[in-house]
Amino acid sequence: MKKSIAALLLLTLGTSSVGWATSTSDSDTLSHADSAATKEAVKQEERKQTDLLTKANTAVTQGMELVVKAVNLLEEKKDDEALGALEAAVGKFEVAIAAEPDLALAPVDSYVMLFDLVATPDTVRNQLKAVKELLDDGKVQDARKLLSTLRDEMEISTVYIPLATYPDAIKLAVKYLRDKKREQAIATLDTTVKSLITETTVVPQGLIRAKSLVEQASKLDKEKDKEKILNLVKAAREQLEVTTLLGYTIEFDQSYINLKKQIVALESEIKGKNVVEKLYEKLAASFAELLEKESASPHKK
Repeated sequence: MKKSIAALLLLTLGTSSVGWATSTSDSDTLSHADSAATKEAVKQEERKQTDLLTKANTAVTQGMELVVKAVNLLEEKKDDEALGALEAAVGKFEVAIAAEPDLALAPVDSYVMLFDLVATPDTVRNQLKAVKELLDDGKVQDARKLLSTLRDEMEISTVYIPLATYPDAIKLAVKYLRDKKREQAIATLDTTVKSLITETTVVPQGLIRAKSLVEQASKLDKEKDKEKILNLVKAAREQLEVTTLLGYTIEFDQSYINLKKQIVALESEIKGKNVVEKLYEKLAASFAELLEKESASPHKK
């Protein structure tokens, strides 16, 4: 029995999880606000992914659980029990397809990876300059290591079953087991597992932090907390600049440009005597629109 089958199945059918990879920070003034913003963003994304799986077709999830069970039984040489589990899985998939005939991809698992880089724009510029110098000197591996630290994103991956092909493949594995063709059944399951589709969405954390910092500023009294508000808004502007320097803004470049212009306008108005509530509302709408675009722009693996 190939261990890779069970390993792949267990990797793709488990509880939603969050992982972290953290780079060094040089921005003590942002550390507390940034930490709170990041943790809350992760919690929100966890809830989002949990909701996705909760809404997933129950029969599909049950079918996948039975496939996992069958793989484990095959490893234990319990072929008859494995056959029963796979037959039950086929039944669950048929129920799912009957309930939603147009459902092409059914989500069965999700996980979030968080890559932290809390830095000022100047620090990022210096790092990028150092990368360029290393490359100019032919030190490609050193440049690669340094460049690998310049990652500041939330990576959300969701695993889907292709319902157009997956159930038929399980049926074929059932046929092989009934015919006592154990190796063919194992090979079929191995191929079937590899047909699962992982959709990965990358959201820049600088965008999430900037949104949180502006929200914090909007809750403060303009006259009493002007200096604190300006610091928060400046920090938000710098986070968007870091996001740009790291190359995350290319796909939605104009949206980021407009967002930065709105923040600069907000800073100007805060320094003056004008009411800024409408500017906060406009910024909130712009952040929400851009985050929606980023979240809906998947990279498939």
